[in-house]
Amino acid sequence: MIGIMAAMHEELKRIVALLEDTTQEKVGKKQVYQGKLNNKKVVVVFSGWGKVAAASTSTMLIERYAISQLVFTGVAGGMQEYLNIGDIIIGSQFVQHDMDCAGVLGIKRFEIPLLSLTEIPSDKNLQTKAKQAASTYLTEKLDQEVDLAITKPSIYTGLIASGDQFISSSEKQAELLQALPDLLAVEMEGAAVAQVAHEYNLPFIVVRIISDKANHEAVIDFPRFIDKVASHFTAGIIQQLVV
Repeated sequence: MIGIMAAMHEELKRIVALLEDTTQEKVGKKQVYQGKLNNKKVVVVFSGWGKVAAASTSTMLIERYAISQLVFTGVAGGMQEYLNIGDIIIGSQFVQHDMDCAGVLGIKRFEIPLLSLTEIPSDKNLQTKAKQAASTYLTEKLDQEVDLAITKPSIYTGLIASGDQFISSSEKQAELLQALPDLLAVEMEGAAVAQVAHEYNLPFIVVRIISDKANHEAVIDFPRFIDKVASHFTAGIIQQLVV
């Protein structure tokens, strides 16, 4: 059983529509969908925003559905100047940018207490598969409904930072890049998924679509971007990944 998660209903609706033999149930406040995608058993759920929502939902999938791997998908803010809206980021390492216990425990900034880790890696095999899935989708399967009034998307693999805050200022972007110069994207869930997966020894991968620049220099119609671009990308990439 493969677990598939996203932080927004809109990011999952096209994935759910692809399922065959679909059943659904309510677990807590989460609507959970089970079915088959490319003849593989999958369980699909909307996590909600933030690290707590992502961690609790990941744990629920592991404990209740005994998933063998976990895929998280959605949008993120781009941190590097060369990134454009619509670019695809495959997360290779994950850090919690709001984790700082240095003043109390004397450990490094970003280090997770007791784990002695600042960054958690995703599964290398899934990194390769996700990159290939994204490439195949962009070159062969790109949905004709997608609004490509954006730069032709590129695919990058690298560091993603998560925190329970929306990064919206040039000052915060600069501060994060000074501490994490290789940082590609910021969002609110990936590093929490990474920590849960690490503690359960579960292979995982996070695929993000750049929806905006973290300093807000690039302004878009966010709901329209989710509907016309990101939801197509996420469904198309996952359809290629789950094979």
